[in-house]
Amino acid sequence: MALPDIKTNPEELLKFHTILMKYAPNGYLPFYFVLEIGGKEPKAGISWKKNRKSFEQAIKLMEKGYNIGIAGTDNDALCIMDVDDMNQVPFDQIKPTLQITSRKRIGRHYYYFSLDGSAKKNIPTGDAGEVRSVWYYVLAPGSYVSCDAEDIEAMPEEERQYAGRYTITVERPLSEITYDEFPDVYKRRYEEKKRDDISKALRSVNKQIRKPISPARKEGKLMSALWKLDVGDVSGIGNTGGKRVPMPLEMHSSGSKTGHNCSVDNGKLTCWRHYIVHNAFSYLAVLAGILPCERAGKEHGSSYFGVDMCDGETVYKVWSYAKLHGFIPEDDPIPWSALAYYAISKKVCAKKDIVDGKIPKVFSIVALMIAKKEGLNFGRV
Repeated sequence: MALPDIKTNPEELLKFHTILMKYAPNGYLPFYFVLEIGGKEPKAGISWKKNRKSFEQAIKLMEKGYNIGIAGTDNDALCIMDVDDMNQVPFDQIKPTLQITSRKRIGRHYYYFSLDGSAKKNIPTGDAGEVRSVWYYVLAPGSYVSCDAEDIEAMPEEERQYAGRYTITVERPLSEITYDEFPDVYKRRYEEKKRDDISKALRSVNKQIRKPISPARKEGKLMSALWKLDVGDVSGIGNTGGKRVPMPLEMHSSGSKTGHNCSVDNGKLTCWRHYIVHNAFSYLAVLAGILPCERAGKEHGSSYFGVDMCDGETVYKVWSYAKLHGFIPEDDPIPWSALAYYAISKKVCAKKDIVDGKIPKVFSIVALMIAKKEGLNFGRV
C-alpha cells in the first residue's frame, strides 16, 4: 500500500465509506464529524454532536489535514468494537467483518451493523477496549495521529511504515452482529454493569425511604477533611475551561500518550474514555483500587456514583488512602461511618448496632482505644 505525501489519506476514507455504504441497511447515513489536525479531539468551538458532516464535506476536510471521527448514534445500526488488547480479546471470538488497524498498529476497530438492536450498547472495559455504539466515536480510516519512538519500537516491524495511520487491514463486507456474538470480555463487563445499576437503584430506593443525612453532615463540627476535597486536590488538574487534557497516568492509562481524555469543570472530572464523571471521593476510590474508573464514577445521565460514599468499608479505605498519600492531614478525624466499619471488623459491635452509619458512643470509645493500641491515628478522642 503506497503512502501519500500528506499525513491524512482521503483515499483511505473514500475506500472505507464505499465499503460501509455498500453493506449498510436502507436509510443509513454515517455520522462523520471533524477532529483536530493530528489529534483525536473534536475541533474546538462547537459540540461534535452538533457538527455532523456529509461524506463530501469530510473528504474535503481530510484533504486539508483534518482528522475525521465516526460515531454510531441512537437511531442508526452502526456498532464499532474497539479492541485495544488482543490478549484479552481472543481472535477466535471476534466475528469477521471490516477491520481497521489504528495508529499504533496494535489496536483494531471492527465495524458491524446491529439490525436487531441488541448490540447497540456502549461497553467500556478497563483496558481491553470498548464497544462504541451510541454517541461514542473512533477515528475514521485515513486519519493520522503521530507516534513517538517508543510506540514505533513496540510495533511489528512490517507495520512501522504505517505508524500513526488508521488504515483498512481486512477489506470485507460489514457483518451483522448481536449482543450474544460479542467476545466474552465485553459481555462480562456489560453483565457487571447491570449488577452495578441494580445496586445503584437499590441505594436510590433506600435513600428515598430513609432520607439519610449526607456523609459530611454526619460529622458535625469535627468533620473529616475528606469531605472538603475537590477533584482538583486529588488529580492535580484545575478547571480546564471546557478543554480536554490528558488523564493522569495513575488514574488509568489511556493506552495513548496523545489521548486528551479528561476535563474538569465545577469540581468534577469527566473521563471521556469511559464517559464517566468523578468527584474527589470516586477519584480516590479508583486510586485506592476499590473500583476501576468505569465503575467508580457517575455515568452521564445517572444520579448516582458507582462507589458508595455511605458504605463504611469504602469510606474507611478511601480515608486511609487519602491520609497515607497526604491528601488529608495525618490527624484527620475518621468519618463516623468508617469508624463504625472499623468497630464491626474488630467485633466491638454488630452491624445491627449501627444506625444511619453512626456508631453509638460507648462502642466508638472502645474502637478508638483499640485503634490507639494498634498505632492508628483516628483523630478523635
